[in-house]
Amino acid sequence: MLELRTQSAGAKVTEREYAEIEKLAESRGLKVGEWCRETLLARVNGQEPRAATECAGTGQVTLMAELSALRAILRNVLFKLANGKSMTADEMQ
Repeated sequence: MLELRTQSAGAKVTEREYAEIEKLAESRGLKVGEWCRETLLARVNGQEPRAATECAGTGQVTLMAELSALRAILRNVLFKLANGKSMTADEMQ
């Protein structure tokens, strides 16, 4: 069954903010209202809006998070080793 869109959600923005929104919408080939709807619904559904993930490229946001975590782990291991301590199996887990 087709559900009709009968409700509206809106916000007041400055001219500069609107220009930025318009630029993002145009970069995706959408009208401002369509872009806003897509972005709002992505958040409602627990997803990142496409504009946030596309600017970095598909998967790059996740990759950067993984690399940052790996860097922190490696830094902690090297710090212990540099101070003459060894890592236990539990610490490595």
